[in-house]
Amino acid sequence: MAIFTTKKINTALSVGEKLAAKRQEKGVNLNRAAAEVKISAGYLQALEVSDYNKLPGEVYARNFLKAYARYLGLDINEVLSQYQTEQKVYSKTQKIKSNIDIKKPVERVFWHNLVVTPEIFRNLIIGILIIICLVYLGAKVKGVVDPPFLQVFSPTDNLLVSQKVVEVTGQVEKEATVEINGQPVLTDSEGNFSETLVLQSGTNIIEIVAKKNHSKLIKIYRKVIVIQEE
Repeated sequence: MAIFTTKKINTALSVGEKLAAKRQEKGVNLNRAAAEVKISAGYLQALEVSDYNKLPGEVYARNFLKAYARYLGLDINEVLSQYQTEQKVYSKTQKIKSNIDIKKPVERVFWHNLVVTPEIFRNLIIGILIIICLVYLGAKVKGVVDPPFLQVFSPTDNLLVSQKVVEVTGQVEKEATVEINGQPVLTDSEGNFSETLVLQSGTNIIEIVAKKNHSKLIKIYRKVIVIQEE
């Protein structure tokens, strides 16, 4: 029959654990140790639990360790050497933690759990009405600012004629005004217009302009060339 024996595994104590164990061995509490070594009890406790972040800084930590180790009768060089090793391990651990991007789980919204109160409903209706008003106003402003519709039926561009008279016809958007070569032209109820122009020999440029109140201008040009008969 096999006989099993237990073997105790020795685990090395940290610097803080060694300090705490030695103090307890001496039968001294933290307040008494703090008074005798002239270091705050909070700092001594931080040393014993290896919470070095609560210490004022690296220089203070080393000086506190020296004084406390000397007070407890520990080997100062051994304590400082182990502290240095632990600090390197701690720094590497903190660096690894800082490089890990911990993503928060995305919170799902379950609409069936959403309670629509009268206030929420009222605000929703107001928001929808505001959006409708903004869209309507935007369309109205666009209609006012945009140039009106204008179409010129005759003459065609680059028209060659032998007579010094040409008829300009076309259609414009209702409520818009038309000018041909700077002169206003009448339109009928459908926006149709017709005007006879006297031409000069050679090239004639005809400018047809239409606009509404506060709108942009729209311009169409026609070139008519009068050819003199020999």
